[in-house]
Amino acid sequence: MTLSSLKEKAVSITAHPLAHATGRALQAVFILAVCYYLAIRITDIGWQEVTQSLPSTPWFYVFFIMMYFAFPVAEWTVYRRMWGKAVNLRFDVFLRMRIYNYAFVSYSGEAYIALWGSKNLNQSKRRTLATVKDSNILSALSSNALTLILLTLFFATGQLELITGADPSYSRYVAIAFGLSAVLFPLAVMLRGKIFYAEADDLRAVFGIHLTRLIAVVALQVGQWTVVMPYVSLDVWLLFLTAQYVLTRIPFLPNADLLFAGVGLTLLSYVDASQAILAGLFVASGALSQVLNLSIFAALGLRDILGGSNNKTNQNESKY
Repeated sequence: MTLSSLKEKAVSITAHPLAHATGRALQAVFILAVCYYLAIRITDIGWQEVTQSLPSTPWFYVFFIMMYFAFPVAEWTVYRRMWGKAVNLRFDVFLRMRIYNYAFVSYSGEAYIALWGSKNLNQSKRRTLATVKDSNILSALSSNALTLILLTLFFATGQLELITGADPSYSRYVAIAFGLSAVLFPLAVMLRGKIFYAEADDLRAVFGIHLTRLIAVVALQVGQWTVVMPYVSLDVWLLFLTAQYVLTRIPFLPNADLLFAGVGLTLLSYVDASQAILAGLFVASGALSQVLNLSIFAALGLRDILGGSNNKTNQNESKY
């Protein structure tokens, strides 16, 4: 049996009504399984504590919504640049990408977008995977760049000691993060021809989009905390976020969450801030994020089950 005959037989099988019904059933099972997982995570939340921690100011929720949608909007913008107009009407794909990344395992969203692109776009799988890889690397480099900017800013103002003095080992972590951030970016620039697939103009644009998203999220996060605790100065919140970014830049760092929590409590001890209020903000934000994840994924899944989604994307207008 030749390869062409095998392909014809596979096409005839997938075109059979039973195969179509089976695929829809499996899709429904997967969607329900994901919704069940998200629902379990929500039920694990202590809702009495959450309701007591919810801020009364509406600006907290405005900032929360803007931060939530910053990731899918940025990724949608990136892939419109990389893949052309074919994803203009597929913002739902990037909402799912965010849910997979933040509610499941890191980079599961990138795996999802790569699989979706390979299945739905009229371009080679190599091009699809290469552009996803490029975007992922540029996202990491933008995080390194922001870490470098924040560390340089606080070093220049003499406030970096507040971070390095919060934990005996933190000076080493700051040095590692600064060194990696300072080395990786110029290294990627020098080896861009071997590392990246996209053209230079697209690489610069995608890097700028990722960096803009990160800066916007930092500003929104500081704004969200400030509207709840206006008596805490902005530089303390920036120090708090800088400490978090430093830890995210250290590969294979054990107990990073515990270390960050300890550094955060030390930083808050410098100001008249309630640790209970800040802990409540974290709990409330986490709970709201899980509720929004479940609501969006369930709504998109219901649309797919009812046949309302345009799963096949016309990619004739793809840039590549």
